[in-house]
Amino acid sequence: MNRRDFLKNTLTFAALMPFAKLAAGTSGAGSSGNVSGELLFTDVQLYDGTGKAPFAAEVAVKGDKIVSIAPPGTFSKTTCTVVEGKGRALVPGFVDVHTHSDAALYRIPGADSKLMQGVTTDISGNCGTSFYLAGAKSAKDELRKVYGNFKAYLDLVEKASPAVNAAHLCGHNSLRIHVMGYEDRRPTREEMRRMKELLSDALANGAAGFSSGLYYLPGKFADTEEVKALASLLKGTGKPYATHMRSESDTLLEALEEAIQIARAGDNNLEVSHFKTCFQRNWNKLDRAFSMIEEARENGMNILADRYPYVYSSTSLRSVVPPPFDKINASALCGRLKKDASYRAALAEALRTKGRKDMDRVLLVSSPIASHRPYYAKSMVEIGQMMGGISPQEAVVKLLASGRAPSAAFGSMNERNMERILENPYVVCCSDSSIRSRNSRGGHPRAFGSFPLFFRIASKSCSYAEVIRRMTSLPASKFNIRGRGVISPGYFADLVLLDLDKFDSKADFSAATKAPTGVERVYVNGQLSYCPDPEVKTVRAGRVLRIR
Repeated sequence: MNRRDFLKNTLTFAALMPFAKLAAGTSGAGSSGNVSGELLFTDVQLYDGTGKAPFAAEVAVKGDKIVSIAPPGTFSKTTCTVVEGKGRALVPGFVDVHTHSDAALYRIPGADSKLMQGVTTDISGNCGTSFYLAGAKSAKDELRKVYGNFKAYLDLVEKASPAVNAAHLCGHNSLRIHVMGYEDRRPTREEMRRMKELLSDALANGAAGFSSGLYYLPGKFADTEEVKALASLLKGTGKPYATHMRSESDTLLEALEEAIQIARAGDNNLEVSHFKTCFQRNWNKLDRAFSMIEEARENGMNILADRYPYVYSSTSLRSVVPPPFDKINASALCGRLKKDASYRAALAEALRTKGRKDMDRVLLVSSPIASHRPYYAKSMVEIGQMMGGISPQEAVVKLLASGRAPSAAFGSMNERNMERILENPYVVCCSDSSIRSRNSRGGHPRAFGSFPLFFRIASKSCSYAEVIRRMTSLPASKFNIRGRGVISPGYFADLVLLDLDKFDSKADFSAATKAPTGVERVYVNGQLSYCPDPEVKTVRAGRVLRIR
């Protein structure tokens, strides 16, 4: 392909992309071969994020934007800083659509776990949880001041200068907690009016959508009509309803149908969070779940699902408790267990008779209690043995009775089902993790490993270019993140220089914070934000994204 055809092809493709903001006079080099860019990537294989096959190119960046793409050797190297690609892949920064980084964006603005994977945009507020509406009330830092105020929350995050771009969903569980606590009942007319008012305010001030966590308290107390009434505020906004469904196991199909109904009441736009089939008795439901999604898509619904590439999920250890203990929020449950021996005995008995039987696949991964650290990456069976030979059920009770609920990982999924989900063209990558520091302890390996592992697994069944599309432009488009997710003139310069042959996760439960391999440079808004060489200076250049 000659230079004229190369540029024509590049520009035509970019013009077809949504959100393109091409600037006149910035689409190619002048006759002298000079470019006014401040940063020039040379000798790269360009994966532009659209799914198009890679091609050799040079990419010029000025300020925070990509200004030009051209064939190798087009530009003079004397007028800008040159990044020698050495044949590596240059890809758009990855978009993590399902995170819980609400407070971490302020408290850990360096965003190590995201940047080390090549993630440049983080979407928090998932599973119905928005820290500013609930957790901020008891915060011990500046986050306390933003309680109930979405705009103030975004302003505070912006003030912290996070290293990644940040968007936020407004969560149903937190709306309910803010307005009516953990009450197991329908909201009154006034309570519903107040929840709608708070959601409307968040959407008007840039929330990327509305999320629910109907598996969790107090979301599980809400009926479908309540969530539909709130989702109706999405109509005409183009913003999605993202849901941790009411069930991912025994009533998976019923929960998926409910999610589709709620999305229809909104803007006909659905994001199925961490799509999975839990427990062997439900693994055969995947085909029907696929069919339901495909039918809704054929009928005009905009549906994507996200998934992390692991068969162990992770949430609070409290989630293993059976009825009636499951209707008590974690703080109240742990508090009562700490004080009441008879209550501890009752829960241990309920766990034995009605709880899950695979305690060898329930691992402790992190805890706010320092004395729990020797138990990290150990199963409840192993922890019971370490605690003097008690049963795994008694070990669960003892951990919860420490006063605060630890986090655990739960091995209830099937490897082949996971692979089939990751093969799907409407499934995008997520970590389902908060931002974490590289110096943190414990945790699920998905915090540091989701994107490289998703890439490795998904690329077994489709091209590298297609997998990269599902990690970049597809999620950016879904969440209306304009000007990102594609390498094209006029787009923001969120860029990752990768050695794709080496791009892989090295994290596991015993070393959950181990850095991935293959990520050589990460740029956010045109600024170098990560390099594995600690001697190289980096800056925090992320932005708060107010989606309107």
